[in-house]
Amino acid sequence: MTSRNSTDTQDGAARHKAHWTIFLPAIFIALLYGGSWLFLLAAGKGDTALARITLLVLMMVVPVLLVRAYLRFQSFGLLIGRQAITYRRGWMRPRWHRIQMDGLLSVRAVQSPISRLFGGGALEFTRVDGRKFRFYDVQDPDQVARQISRRVGVMRSRLKPI
Repeated sequence: MTSRNSTDTQDGAARHKAHWTIFLPAIFIALLYGGSWLFLLAAGKGDTALARITLLVLMMVVPVLLVRAYLRFQSFGLLIGRQAITYRRGWMRPRWHRIQMDGLLSVRAVQSPISRLFGGGALEFTRVDGRKFRFYDVQDPDQVARQISRRVGVMRSRLKPI
């Protein structure tokens, strides 16, 4: 089964993009402060310092959070090849990095209850040297982790001595 956010290339590699839940923190802040501001207006406190600060957050902080989320959404990329995983991170200077499959010990999907509800999550990689790192905001991380684990298993079976 292929993820809705995955595309296969001609050489058998699978491309994955970021999940839309990357926008949830900005949306949550917008709803929280927007609701607070509307409550203050309805209560007749629209001209207080608290209402002005709330409006300031809505006008300045929320757009910055949304732009940051959008740039992260556009700059994240994960390409799962036969022998390596190539990923792109960073929105100011996005760079492609490569991880060899034989350098990985395991991969697992990590999901909070909210990310499980929406279908997003993180991938946690364990390297052969014991170090761990994560890729956040991946769509359908269970399916992606199974795909990577399968390819790591194929690489390990090829490397075993006779």
